[in-house]
Amino acid sequence: IQLLDMPDPNVMVARAVKPYPLEVIVRGFLTGSAWKDYQEGVFKQKYGFELPAGLSLNARLPVPVITPTRKVSTGHDTPLTLKEAEQSVGGAETWSEIERIALQLFEQGSGLAQSRGLLLADTKYEFGQHADRLMLIDEVHTPDSSRYWYTASYAENPRQPHQLSKEFLRDYLRSQGFSGEGPLPRLPDALRLTLAGRYLTVYQQLTGEQLDRSLATPLGLAERIWRNLKRAGYLKGTMVFILSGSPADREIARRVAERLTIFDIPSQEVVVSAHKVPDKLFKLLAQLNSSVQPLILITIAGRSNGLSGACAANSVHPVIALPNFADKVDYLVNIHSSLQLPSETPAMTVIDPDNAALAAVRMLSLTDNSLQARLGAHISRIRATFGL
Repeated sequence: IQLLDMPDPNVMVARAVKPYPLEVIVRGFLTGSAWKDYQEGVFKQKYGFELPAGLSLNARLPVPVITPTRKVSTGHDTPLTLKEAEQSVGGAETWSEIERIALQLFEQGSGLAQSRGLLLADTKYEFGQHADRLMLIDEVHTPDSSRYWYTASYAENPRQPHQLSKEFLRDYLRSQGFSGEGPLPRLPDALRLTLAGRYLTVYQQLTGEQLDRSLATPLGLAERIWRNLKRAGYLKGTMVFILSGSPADREIARRVAERLTIFDIPSQEVVVSAHKVPDKLFKLLAQLNSSVQPLILITIAGRSNGLSGACAANSVHPVIALPNFADKVDYLVNIHSSLQLPSETPAMTVIDPDNAALAAVRMLSLTDNSLQARLGAHISRIRATFGL
């Protein structure tokens, strides 16, 4: 994915991007697997270029270098030569642009780290394609993707600098015999706390800010997210879910949705049968019950209207039953299954799709002043048609 926006500390707005099957690792220092390859004399064989002779562990490289690797679904990523990297992204021109951007990002990241008393030893970037454009995706300069050293510590002992990265987690996993394949060992609670502390330290060191711990409390979390998403324009503030018992009800659902768009109310249709897939229905209702956004459920089903009853009995949101009848006989026989729901099962039954939509609009306007104004203007227009 590519990050587009963060309207709330707990929300990322992103879009799906077709990723290139490689990681672009930029190294400013000779450390990690690169040091191992350098020692074993296989660096050029793996990456297609040489480093200067006589370098020591953690030595600063004359210039940052890129050592790309091929992403694999299992096991360890494998090194790529320049030619192989070009082939992975569709040609030399695209790879050249990726190299340029990666080195520029590394320079910027190194400068920021240095201003905060850190050295960015190495990091990895990922790229993809969207609408024929090259996109930077995934994380950037996080402890998951980067190795940081304290500048002062490196100056004192370059071979063993104090670092901020997840390397200590890798060391623990290796000590448990885990090398990337098979079941993951259980992490002790003390290690989990240490890991969280490292991430917090990196955040504070790089940003110069303290993490707002009030954001971590669940108290009011959902409401804060909703308000921030609404403020940023991602949510309209109200929503209608149109639940259809079968695909045959879609025409009625479409009419309801069209009527709602007049008032700028978003809607979503879901086909879910209370009789055939009750588990799917109850899972959806549980998700909707956790929403702080004002919602209305409009249920479209005929015959034995189990859908409206199940929703009304299990939803914290108002339910409008809009039964779908094949003809007048069907109406006379089955209308009572919608009107005579059991106790503790409140649902408003409306026969006309337009009226069902308007009923939803009027309910939602109780918590939305702008919607109330649009509704008032609509009523004035209707009155005007009658000369009132």
